[in-house]
Amino acid sequence: MARDSEDLWDALARSGESIGSEEDYEHGYTREVRQDLRRCLAFRTGGELYGLPIGELAEIAKPMATTPVPRTTDFVIGIGNMRGNVIPIVDLARRLRLVVKPVGPTSRVLIVRCDNESYGLLVDEVHDVLSIAPEAFEPPPGALAGTRAGFIAALARLGTEILIILDLASLLNGDDFVRMTGVPARGRA
Repeated sequence: MARDSEDLWDALARSGESIGSEEDYEHGYTREVRQDLRRCLAFRTGGELYGLPIGELAEIAKPMATTPVPRTTDFVIGIGNMRGNVIPIVDLARRLRLVVKPVGPTSRVLIVRCDNESYGLLVDEVHDVLSIAPEAFEPPPGALAGTRAGFIAALARLGTEILIILDLASLLNGDDFVRMTGVPARGRA
């Protein structure tokens, strides 16, 4: 048994890691916390993992009743009442042209602020708030095809998964919300 504890002390000494002394514990041992971590809300929609900087999020709500709005594109579900404020509700999977799932028990509406306006983003499920080191972020590859590329602000590696950080300003561009006259929305005649 003594051999195992000696190996542990040797390994700690070689690693350069400091270990707390009795005095550290007596006075409230604290670990150094990185101040440069970026906090993002991770969520799934259309089977993919996405994220938003926590500062862009106002709240997370259960799906609410909506009223359809004429002449809007198919990704605008309608308008909803959030504590007396009427906000547009966007089906994020449809906006990103992903597989659209029916609203279920894990579905949530992310209330976000963009250009001094509130919007609701319907997502399949919310995971967690993550603290991500700046070195984990990468710019999106320039060769990404399709309209989704413009909605990506950055990518972050999380072990084996990649978190796609969305660009709210591009995603919620008001010009994209209005359907041109005479052009039917997808799925509607």
